[in-house]
Formats: sequence, structure tokens, C-alpha cells
Amino acid sequence: MKDLREWVQLLFVVVGGVIALFAFFQNLKQRRVENALKFISLFREGLEKDDLVEWIDLLRSSSECAGVPPGNYVNARGELTSIGSYFSEGSSDNYAISRMAQSLDVVCHQIISGAADARTVYYELGQLLNFMNYQLSSFRAPVSDQNFLEYACPNINAVFKKYGRQFAEWPFRIYAYVE
Repeated sequence: MKDLREWVQLLFVVVGGVIALFAFFQNLKQRRVENALKFISLFREGLEKDDLVEWIDLLRSSSECAGVPPGNYVNARGELTSIGSYFSEGSSDNYAISRMAQSLDVVCHQIISGAADARTVYYELGQLLNFMNYQLSSFRAPVSDQNFLEYACPNINAVFKKYGRQFAEWPFRIYAYVE
């Protein structure tokens, strides 16, 4: 009888341990989602009044529908200009694109470190991330032989290296359409 009782106790300990581990990992996942939502909120709070409008204007003026090659946009005078001009002194957008790229890089650092959930961040900021990845990786940094994305926003680059295939399957929020 004593042996049976010890086996039953062992069974309860093992089942309890498995349930505790399951609850722990679920709690970790939930915490990553909560952190992702906090970082998304901080990203949005960090935007200035017209930053998103500037980004939408750049999205439309740099689209392939407008006949523009990657890494370029058509300025107000109708001239083809490098998107790198948004990251230089005297930027015409009051550094909105640069500020957005830097903020997205911070959010992506949290994804890479495992503190934030990639799927949640991508759902909320996917169009912005895709745009930054596509456009900033298409021209070279001024001081190195790297593409600008690797040089200026290494965490965005790392997130796309790690999750690029999954991003292609995940949905994301649309902020602007190109006409």
C-alpha cells in the first residue's frame, strides 16, 4: 500500500510540474505580447504631429507605381532624389522619416532580445517596417560599404533576417494605400 501511495504522489508531482511549466511558458508569451503593445504605444507617442503624413507622402512618391526605383523618390519639383536625403542635415521633412526609422529600430531590438512579440509588432507596424526595410536597404551608407539599413538600423535588418519568411505570411495594419 505504501508503494502505491508513493507512486500516486510521484504522479501528482510530475503532473503538477508539467502544468506549472505550461503556465510559466504561457505567462512568458503573454508578457511578450504586453511588452509589444507597450513598445507600439511608445512608438506612436514618440511621433510628432505630421510624422505619419510625411511618411505617407514619401510612400506615395517613392512607389514603383510612380515609376521610381527603390531607394529614391520624386520630390515636389518632380526630380528623382535619393531617400538618403531624408537622413541628411537640412532634411525637408523635419527629420520625421529618420525619427521613425530610429524608433522602429528600438522596437525591433526588443523583438530580437525576446522581450516583445514579433507577430504583435508586425501586425501593428508591418507596413512601416516593410517600407523601411525595402527602401533603406536599397542604397549605400555614406561612411561604409554596407547598405544603409545595416548601418543605420541594424535591428530592423536583424528582424527581417530572422522573421522575413514569416512576415510574408502574417497580416499587418495598412496605414496608407498607393494610388
